[in-house]
Amino acid sequence: MFSFTRLRGADPTLGVEMASTGEVACFGEDSHEAFLQALLATGFKLPERNRSILLSIATHGFRREFSKAAVILKELGYTLYGTTGTAQYFNEKYNLDIKPLKKPSNEDDKSICDETGVSNALTEIKSGKIDLIVNISEGTTRRDEISSGYIIRRAAVDFDVSLITNIKCAIMVAECLGRGLDKFKAKHIGQFYKLPTIGWEK
Repeated sequence: MFSFTRLRGADPTLGVEMASTGEVACFGEDSHEAFLQALLATGFKLPERNRSILLSIATHGFRREFSKAAVILKELGYTLYGTTGTAQYFNEKYNLDIKPLKKPSNEDDKSICDETGVSNALTEIKSGKIDLIVNISEGTTRRDEISSGYIIRRAAVDFDVSLITNIKCAIMVAECLGRGLDKFKAKHIGQFYKLPTIGWEK
């Protein structure tokens, strides 16, 4: 966890030096339950208000890796939005009916795509229609992906929208939702004493 809300204008993505800062550890019956509890302990909010998720994934490699997770989210009934390239990829290959949104070119961009008439991702974020943003820009050197990605990530922080910038974490969140772990009830630590342990004995 890292408080980007206090760092005005900072890009809310972490390199390896800071990714382990402010760690949160939680117990769970399995890795997915422990992961989700730890994530929620940081103040992360699940996409419950509008049940809407914006996907902006820069490279085909990451899109392929996220494909099963995208199918899970669609089957769960979430409304999926995607920046143009991301939406086109998942719609063509997986028929997910992701609603395309135009990538913002600057922080004040309110434009609508002249060719398709689709709305601007920044406008949808500012209007409160998006509950969760998955923005994966790692591995790309394209300037438009880097700049528009920064604008989307910064808007997520400034407008209090949950943001995931790591592909592994994004997949885990989708899998947790698919297992219904968003409805779990917190347990007393004493309940975990009864769990079997591996590798040591009394």
